[in-house]
Amino acid sequence: MAPLLPLRPRAPLRHSGIVGLLTLLFVIGCAPVPRPEARPTPDLDPISAERRAVRFAAGDGIMLAGELTLPRNRSQPALVVIIHHSGPVDRDAYGYLAELLVARGYAVFRFDKRGTGDSEGVYGCCEAEDALAAYRAAVAQSGIDTRRVFIVAQSIGTRYVAASFADYVAATPPKGVALLSNLLGPDEVMAIVAPIHIIVADSEPDLQRIGPDAVAAHNARWPKSASLYIAEGAEHTLFDIRDGPIDWSDPGWVRRYHRGAMTSLLDWLDAQSQP
Repeated sequence: MAPLLPLRPRAPLRHSGIVGLLTLLFVIGCAPVPRPEARPTPDLDPISAERRAVRFAAGDGIMLAGELTLPRNRSQPALVVIIHHSGPVDRDAYGYLAELLVARGYAVFRFDKRGTGDSEGVYGCCEAEDALAAYRAAVAQSGIDTRRVFIVAQSIGTRYVAASFADYVAATPPKGVALLSNLLGPDEVMAIVAPIHIIVADSEPDLQRIGPDAVAAHNARWPKSASLYIAEGAEHTLFDIRDGPIDWSDPGWVRRYHRGAMTSLLDWLDAQSQP
């Protein structure tokens, strides 16, 4: 009878990697999925004399879409052209601002970035060029006072306007430029040869440079040309977070705009639009 061979010890089961993988999958599966940003439709009809659909060509021929909203009881109103912040947003991202401006007697032009809303193309290209095309389309509209055109640019939009300001002037010289969530420092802001009003949140990490320093530089070159409002308790895009963070998936976010910031904007526009 053959001798019995000793049994070889069994290798320990290598289950730790499997357990880790299953745990990871469980955690991923249970993690909350970010909900898309709610985009409530602004209630502009009761305060508007006309809501005019505008289609215009971008520099590469892509057709973009926007809207000129004219206020009631105003002949040849001043025009505000909104230049967006970053991201694939359509005109209704600024519906809350349009409501405030139209109610105050301003015509407002908003547009859909390419690949959003009614605009053609794919988002991710040519934002600065598209913003300029939107401005050209806005100032070419009838029913506005082209001597009182204002730009309201936000965040990355402030850089787009500064980088191409001569082209904006060539289309129609703006009477003033509001820089919401400004990104321009003292050197960059000098490209804007027009009265400016900077509105920034007190939470900005670079607050001194984009706020007081930028205003001081502009005023040093053109006295009394620049003003500043610092929004206390606001996040970058000037929504009030004193009652907690903004849930962008909740349609109620549009009512949490910073009251002080928007009052500052409207008062500055009123002062600048006087003859």
